[in-house]
Amino acid sequence: MYRYMLLFVSITGCVALAGWPAPAAAQTPPSNVNDVRVTQVDNSNYPEVTLYVAATDANGAPVGTLSAANFTLTEDGTPVEVTGFSGDGSIINAALVLDRSHSMDEDDKLEGAQDAAHAFVEQMRPFDQTALIAFASWSDIVQPFATSPEQLHDGIDAIELAGGTALYDAIIAGVDALQAVEGRRVLLVLSDGQDCRELRSYNCPAEYGSRAPVEAAIAYANEHEQPVYVVGLGSRDSISEPVLQRIAGETYGEYFYAPTADQLAELYARLAGNVQAEYALTYTSPRPFYDGTRRDIQVQVGTAVSAGTYTEHHLINVQSNPLVGLVLALPLLGLLVLPAVVQRRGWRPWPRHTAVPAAAPAMTVPVEEEAAALPAPAATATPPQRAAPAGRLTHYCDQCGETIRPNAKFCGHCGNQLGGE
Repeated sequence: MYRYMLLFVSITGCVALAGWPAPAAAQTPPSNVNDVRVTQVDNSNYPEVTLYVAATDANGAPVGTLSAANFTLTEDGTPVEVTGFSGDGSIINAALVLDRSHSMDEDDKLEGAQDAAHAFVEQMRPFDQTALIAFASWSDIVQPFATSPEQLHDGIDAIELAGGTALYDAIIAGVDALQAVEGRRVLLVLSDGQDCRELRSYNCPAEYGSRAPVEAAIAYANEHEQPVYVVGLGSRDSISEPVLQRIAGETYGEYFYAPTADQLAELYARLAGNVQAEYALTYTSPRPFYDGTRRDIQVQVGTAVSAGTYTEHHLINVQSNPLVGLVLALPLLGLLVLPAVVQRRGWRPWPRHTAVPAAAPAMTVPVEEEAAALPAPAATATPPQRAAPAGRLTHYCDQCGETIRPNAKFCGHCGNQLGGE
């Protein structure tokens, strides 16, 4: 009997262990990740938020072997779960902004910039798209967003020298161009000089420069949460490197320095490869309120940590709930239409005070009875009345007390309307 009970317990235990899920193996933090960086925050589908993250090793090369379990995310200190993950590269929308001012004619810099743009296009995948913007004293969209390498190559070759340098306006034009696309947006700006707005030299007067100051360009990029990658080409004395570094740093982008045009093609090709190796991580905000507040993000892979931020722009979620917008708009529409309706129908506002009866006609009193008929003057009596010849009837204004001529319709002194005789 004892042996049968022992056998039953053993079989039951085996069955239970077979049906019980095995404990998950602990995720080993990757040892080859030396640095991690949030390159873009996309909250266009809020409350879903997508982060684009670059992970590199000690040599700066992309690390492409990570999984969603390697990433730890928090928003405002609250841990969030990764609900969407892509490690094989997302669609890249790039706007290449190239300086074509007359200074780019020196040392074949324009040709070097064109070669770099060609190298970037050669790195494009079939689903990536790129736009070309050339700037001098003004900005031109040489080629709208296209996936065709042939179109882009033709547009690059068509860029010619012209005018001064309006760098800050070109950054704003690049941000505007990228607003028409979703997903990973890359704004890559190349310049070899200072904005004529600040340089103001003989060859680069202020009117050839940007209308917007550098602060406005940076604020505009941050308002649209668009990082700016900036490439300074040429000698450091001619490119105003601190300004270019400020633009990249304050927009959470990157700055690259290329002393000669020969280095540009390799730089552009490397940039394209790094962006394609980024990870896309999607999560749902733990505070899904349309309150217009700033949210702080932290991404961690092993010991490498990076911070990001975004601002919830829908103070009221009119886009996702059009009924709310309609309800809010109706009272405003009524206030705009009501005055026109009132005027058309001839309505008049209610009187604020009781109507005052019309003034009584002026009285005629014989001179002999005048003294007895009129009451004694008060402390604030009306102006003294002129005496009239005896035996004649004298007319007085019942408003100011002055004499008036017979049958007068109005008092010549105060303008009071009279009944006349």
